[in-house]
Formats: sequence, structure tokens, C-alpha cells
Amino acid sequence: MVKNNNGFADALDEINTLLKVNKRVETKVLEQAATYFANKLRPRIPKSSQSGKHLRDALKVVVHNDHVSVEFEDWAFYWHLAEHGHRKANGRGKVKGHHFVQNTFDREAEKIADIMANKIMEEMKG
Repeated sequence: MVKNNNGFADALDEINTLLKVNKRVETKVLEQAATYFANKLRPRIPKSSQSGKHLRDALKVVVHNDHVSVEFEDWAFYWHLAEHGHRKANGRGKVKGHHFVQNTFDREAEKIADIMANKIMEEMKG
């Protein structure tokens, strides 16, 4: 390939290197990024006024066969009500959502992408 010093050839070389990342490295990097996100999300989850279990306690990173996810445990099915808001039980009025997941992701998305790119590059070099 002819180098024309405009940066596109270098970017193409980097992309081709990243495409060769194997699944083990990919899963490892995704798990590290998901753990970082969960650690940043946990303190931003509103704490219930009730004693007992809280949404903060239900957050976990789950590694499936081909993907990694940050999830709440099954008993915390109501997390989306706290995130997005909902109508009150009597139908009169609305409970405002806290948007803790979306706000945390918006705030940390660039850092998460940097973590993933840096870890992939480290793995590919070593």
C-alpha cells in the first residue's frame, strides 16, 4: 500500500490489527470495561428508604458464552422504574426517573472506550 502521510493508511493498519483480536482477548477486555462501568454506576444508584436489599446490591457483571453484560439480579426487576420513572399506583401523578444508568454511561463512555482500546493494544503487542 502506498503511504501518502495523510493518516488514513496508518488508521487502516490499526483497524486491521484490531480486527485480528481473538475471542479470549475480546472477552477479557469487555469484562474489564464492564467491571469499570459497574464500579462507576454503583455509587450513583439511588438508595432505597426501606431497610433490606437495595439496587446497589443487585448489580453484577455477567460473562456469557459470547458476550459480557452488566445486569441487575432477578429480584431487582424494578430497576427500570427507578431509571425511567413510572406512574403512581393510584394512577394520579408520576414518579420522576433518576436516569442513573444513562447518565453514568454518557459520562464514562469515552473512558470505557479508552480502556478497551488500550487493553486490546497491550494484548496484541504482548
